[in-house]
Amino acid sequence: MGDPKFPRRLYKTPSHPWNGPRILEEHQMVQKYGLKNKRELWRSKTMLSDLRAQARELQARLRSEDEQAIKENDAMLDRLKRLGLLHGTPTLNDVLILDLEDILARRLQTQIYLKGLARTMKQARQFIVHGHIAIGGRKITIPGYLVPDAEIANIGYYQGSGYNNELHPERPAKDFVPQLTTVKDEMAAAAVRERETKRMRDGDRVRAVARKLAPEGVSKADVDLVTVAAAGEATAELPELPEEPVEEGAEDAKAAAAPATGAKVPAPATAAAPATAPAPATAPREGKPPARAPKEARSGDKPPKEEKKKPKGGEA
Repeated sequence: MGDPKFPRRLYKTPSHPWNGPRILEEHQMVQKYGLKNKRELWRSKTMLSDLRAQARELQARLRSEDEQAIKENDAMLDRLKRLGLLHGTPTLNDVLILDLEDILARRLQTQIYLKGLARTMKQARQFIVHGHIAIGGRKITIPGYLVPDAEIANIGYYQGSGYNNELHPERPAKDFVPQLTTVKDEMAAAAVRERETKRMRDGDRVRAVARKLAPEGVSKADVDLVTVAAAGEATAELPELPEEPVEEGAEDAKAAAAPATGAKVPAPATAAAPATAPAPATAPREGKPPARAPKEARSGDKPPKEEKKKPKGGEA
């Protein structure tokens, strides 16, 4: 059983701590369902993982017609039906397709928001922690309590709470309609909006460049029409651009002015550069001896001494 001072951890942490898509999805889950931290989310993930592992194990044992596996299968499916996670005549395949949001939707905090007893998920959590919520007259202060189907109708304010008064300013309005969509649907809608915004931004940039490069005499409407048709946004006939007028005799004048091909054009004569006079030798300053010649050119120097070879050991 272990020492009660050190209870066993009820969740498993992610295998890799720095996974961008997982971190983004978990952050959206925490914000959407008003969770305190990611440990509450990991606890639901661990519960879902255990259910799937048990379902896979039972599928393998049921193939051998194990009597104990049949009992465990029935007990598991009945428990999930009571919690509202499965409906009708479920099978183990229905357990394998359960999602994390199916479990988060059964939390007491989520059910209070869906029943219209709180305006937001955060307010629903505050009501539970402060003891304003009861199920069948019994106060519940655990936001992560999984509410069975039989108890959903009995959720309400605690009899000793001030929120029983309909005129309380913190109670939601009578026409309040809670809205709860899945995180996957929200992420898909956000991706569609981002693609649409990027497409419109690229189209505006292309139209701006086309207007700058368009020749004179073409209206902006014609340029936009050409850009739209080229981008495939609409099918339309491209307008014909007006031809630039050419004056008579302009081409003959250009041909006469241009030099004939193959004719060598003499290069212009360049003036000869004047010869530079040698720089005068600088006279030595007064009071200073003249500069000495290099070592090789000095006379009177002693010849270098020849190195005598030392006799080897043993030789006279």
